[in-house]
Amino acid sequence: MSKQQKQLVMKFSFSKIKLLVFVACFLAGCSKSFLDLPNPSGLPLVGTIKDQASLNTASNGVYIALKSSAYYNRTFSLIPELIGDNVFISRSNGGRFLAHDNFAVTITDGYVQGAWYAMYQVIANANLAIAGGESLPPTTAIDQLLGELYAVRALAHFDLVRLFAQPYNFTDDASHLGVPVITVQESSIMEPPRDTVRRVYEQIVTDLNKALSLMNVNQKPGRMVPAAVNTLLAKVYLYMGDWEQAEYYASQAITGPFILLGTNNYVSSWNADFSSESLFELVNLATENAGVDGLGYLYDQSGYGEALATADLYNLYSTTDVRRSLIQVGVRNGTFENPAYFVRKYLGQTANIKVLRLSDAYLIRAEARAELGKTDAAKTTLAQQDLNTIVKRADASAADITLTGDDLIERILIERRKEFAFEGHRLFDLTRRKKEVRHIRSGDDITTYTYPNNRFIMPIPFKEMNANDNMVQNPGWVQ
Repeated sequence: MSKQQKQLVMKFSFSKIKLLVFVACFLAGCSKSFLDLPNPSGLPLVGTIKDQASLNTASNGVYIALKSSAYYNRTFSLIPELIGDNVFISRSNGGRFLAHDNFAVTITDGYVQGAWYAMYQVIANANLAIAGGESLPPTTAIDQLLGELYAVRALAHFDLVRLFAQPYNFTDDASHLGVPVITVQESSIMEPPRDTVRRVYEQIVTDLNKALSLMNVNQKPGRMVPAAVNTLLAKVYLYMGDWEQAEYYASQAITGPFILLGTNNYVSSWNADFSSESLFELVNLATENAGVDGLGYLYDQSGYGEALATADLYNLYSTTDVRRSLIQVGVRNGTFENPAYFVRKYLGQTANIKVLRLSDAYLIRAEARAELGKTDAAKTTLAQQDLNTIVKRADASAADITLTGDDLIERILIERRKEFAFEGHRLFDLTRRKKEVRHIRSGDDITTYTYPNNRFIMPIPFKEMNANDNMVQNPGWVQ
């Protein structure tokens, strides 16, 4: 590559939203972005997707992009736990994510910048693959692949709007700034403005419904399937406060073909691939994973091991709750945290990332029904049943939960914290319910931040702001 070409790559590497991802990479099964092209501003030949096989390879490129260490393989899974009350960085550390641990993120934060571009790379890849796939004669196999692509595009938009925008109910009509919605490829560099949160959610719902209309394979390990899409759609409606729709789509997911794990094999499932309740998980092959930059390496004491669970979280679990054994009590490097709480959900460099699980559908439905139960007692009973299903799966000796109204909703949120610890849910669960955040660091260092707070969302990256004249920064972040 010439010096001029390298300068061109650098110029575009953090500028305009990257829709120009090349299909040739898909056809080779690689995971590189358009930044590796000699001419990153040149439109690739969409016609290289010519049949089911090439569309399948293109879709593989989309899934590979989800596994970036800047996305599900570390940053996006960690930040919502670290800014909340589940995780902190040990005093024995290598400097990773300290700004988040200190609640002191800046607009130049590399992890935030990486997440922004990783998510939009997924969207760009999906857009190109969708365009190519929709030019093919339809078959059931092609429809399934297109459904997966729409679902993954929706997931990336959902993750972006949660990380970089205030929750849906921040304003009465969700008219506050969200993120740019990108659904088409362009032959020139774009400078898209931010859409409203309402508009982003509308597109997410549209894409997920489109996915459901196309999908025809109920189980496909490592890929999006209808039960996963139904759960994601239920979650989207939950965030929107549409309890009826959240209940409906969660029920669709629960009807099958996935089933909850039993008490005896729940813990071991975290060291196994594709359990009976794993609706969608990302496969980290030995030759295709984030390695030392992955989530597992940050938690595992045989790796960096510097991301630790808080005592506050550990003490939530009863001694008979099987999930408690996914946190191991020890001492961090002899002279640091004692006791230290080691996370055991992700071990080593090749642990799969479980993105959507059936237990989420149960707790989404429980929360939606608890809200509906404020005017319909029968829904409260059903909400209690859903909640007890998850509680007793983890702890067979647990007493029946008979709470009602807001007390029941609070108990569901506690259960969500216990069930989905370290999976990237916690901060979003707090902010969508307009709750304070107890930010916990090593030792007894706890600071409570009230809702709303500008720092509960991430800043638009500095380089994106400089490159895109139409971009608007989040309030409270100094440019």
